[in-house]
Amino acid sequence: MDNSAVLLQLARELQAAAGKHDWDTLDVLERRLARQLAVLSAQGGLDANEQEALRTLRAAHARAFQLCSDEKHRLGLQLGDLHSRQEGWVAYALEGAMYQDGNQA
Repeated sequence: MDNSAVLLQLARELQAAAGKHDWDTLDVLERRLARQLAVLSAQGGLDANEQEALRTLRAAHARAFQLCSDEKHRLGLQLGDLHSRQEGWVAYALEGAMYQDGNQA
């Protein structure tokens, strides 16, 4: 059975989801990809069309993976920045609460 159409469809869906930064869809596609690879493995060797489709899928997956990795890094930096400012926000909130209660410093 030629699986090249399924592999190419997965590649297109990965590219579309990555282009939209659609993390939920990328997660679903990652699971579909794992199942499809298990099917391919059980079937044995790939013909030339399937090999080419698999190369296309690998390239799409690599781009999506890099995008996810870059986003993870960006979010890590953002969370670190938020954490470093936490003490100031807490002090500001406490000061504001004191003024609302009529207990001026």
